[in-house]
Order: sequence, then structure tokens, then C-alpha cells
Amino acid sequence: MKTLYPYLLFLFALTLVSCEKDDPGTTDRTLFLRHKGADMPIWVRGNLASNKLVLFLHGGPGDCAMCYRHYLKNLENDVAVAYWDQRIAGSSSGKVDVKTLTYQQFGEDAYYVVKLLKEQYPNAQIYLLAHSFGVELAWQFLTTHDNQKLVSGLMAVNGTFSTYRWLVQMREWVLREARQQNKPDIEKYVEAHPVTRENLATYEWPELYKRMLDLGGNPVSIYDDKAFVINYLFASPNTALAQFSHPKAYTEYGDYEIQRYEKSDQLKTVRIPVALFWGQKDGVVPIEIGYETRELLVNAPKSFVTFEESYHEPFISETDRFVAEVLKFVK
Repeated sequence: MKTLYPYLLFLFALTLVSCEKDDPGTTDRTLFLRHKGADMPIWVRGNLASNKLVLFLHGGPGDCAMCYRHYLKNLENDVAVAYWDQRIAGSSSGKVDVKTLTYQQFGEDAYYVVKLLKEQYPNAQIYLLAHSFGVELAWQFLTTHDNQKLVSGLMAVNGTFSTYRWLVQMREWVLREARQQNKPDIEKYVEAHPVTRENLATYEWPELYKRMLDLGGNPVSIYDDKAFVINYLFASPNTALAQFSHPKAYTEYGDYEIQRYEKSDQLKTVRIPVALFWGQKDGVVPIEIGYETRELLVNAPKSFVTFEESYHEPFISETDRFVAEVLKFVK
């Protein structure tokens, strides 16, 4: 496979459409990547003169990128930001085979997105800003071939490197909170359902996830933010019709692919700078996963930033500080 990899660009169709031209200092362009049945938009906005470009890897899978511009837009005053809707997510379209909803394919898509951005902005250093599932995608990308040479750094926000370790830590979080909140029914359920490597393939993780939410593991809702909703409805190219027309993004990934995700042994190969951003109150991906990630990055320059008032999305609850930390890292 490695011998074929340099020639992949010639085997897949890549389509670029530029909707607007850049001026000397800023960019307001929309690019499109067509690959393996998916037509994926990439909106590039912000300060080109900085020669810094932040590629946002959204969560999900099946979430959207531009809808979160509401919280990330202030980055664009200082750097350029690329908002990419992944296959079968957001406003992406095309005829996508659900069999392509694998980590390998998401990582391959990211490779072509980065290559496209480097072709269009050859002077820009590219930094990955990954959230939740986007972190899993980032580790897939960075630990494949020599992909990490294409980017200058990673900011990983509340995401995991291993499904097994994630479920172990989420179960510990749920058990601890159930005891503290005096929820004996939840405590009894969790004690009866341990997470082991042997039962990982059949473990009903959505049941654990539901109980985590019941205990307040992520009470923040973007739809409670009226300014976000208005922006989402009237100022974002993403539409609810497009967003929720991809139901198989969750079922295919959640039923099959997620159980196989494991990058613990490969994080030692990462040598680019990594900043770990974590909402301290998160029950979705508890902060202990962040600490484990830090320990595994033995060869990478790394830093850890804790957002004490945040849950799973620190860019929502501590927006100004989040933007400041991103700019501190890329500068």
C-alpha cells in the first residue's frame, strides 16, 4: 500500500471551485473536495497575511463546521480558518457508500483537504483544531504515513485516542457522579456493566452515554444560545435539511467502527507540537483522557490547557479565552 500512496492523487478526482477571490490580506473563499462519492465544502475565511491557517475538524461524525463559526469567528481577525464539512456531515453531499464511513477514510479525506489547502495557500502554515470525533480523525491522520509533516501543530479539544480507554474513563465518571448525586439505580447499572477489552465489541455504550448525560455530563446546549440559533438559521451555509439528512453517519459509525478505534501505541510517533484543551467538567470525554493522552505523547512538544468552567465544548462556554489560547498556540 505504501508504494501506491504517492500516486493516489492521480487516482481520485479532486474538484476545486473558488467562489470568491482573495484580496491581499484576507480570504473569503469556498472550496470543494470531491472524493469517493463525497462532495465536501471547505469555507476559508480570515486573515491570510498572517500566513497561519487553522483547519477545524468538527465532531460527530455527522456534525457541521460552519455552524460553529459563531464561536470561532474572532480567530479570523488574526489568522485564516478553514471550516470543512466531512463526508456525510453538515452540508456535504454526493452519493456516499456507508462502507466508507471508516477512520481510514476520514483520515484519507483529511489528507486531501490539507493537500488542497497547501496548494491554494502555499505560504501558510496549517494547524489542526480538532474537537471530539475530530480528535480521533486527527490522530488517524497524524499517525498515517508521514502526514504530520504537512501540518505545524494540533490543538486537540476533548477527544480520545482509544475507544476502550474512553469508555473506561466515562464509566468511572458515571460511577463517581452516581455515588455523589445519590443515584443508586445508575450506580447499580454501572457496577453490573464493567468495560473490558473482551466485551468491547458488544458493549452497549449508548446506554452508558445516556446515563452520563442524565448526571449532567454535558448540560450545555448550543440551541439555548439565541444568537447561535439565529446565526445557524440565517448566516450559515449549513442547513438543518442538509445536517439531518445523514442519519447513517451515526448508526454505521456507532454500531461498528467505533469499537475498533485504538491509537495508544501510535501516539509516540507524533512529533509536532500538540496542545490539549479540556473542559474540566466534561463527562462525555472526561479530563482523565486528556491526562492519558499527555502521557502517551512522549516525543511531541505538548501543553495542557484546562477550561475550569466548561464541559465538552469549551469554545461555547469560555469563548474569548478559547480563542486567545488558540492564537497563543499558533503564534
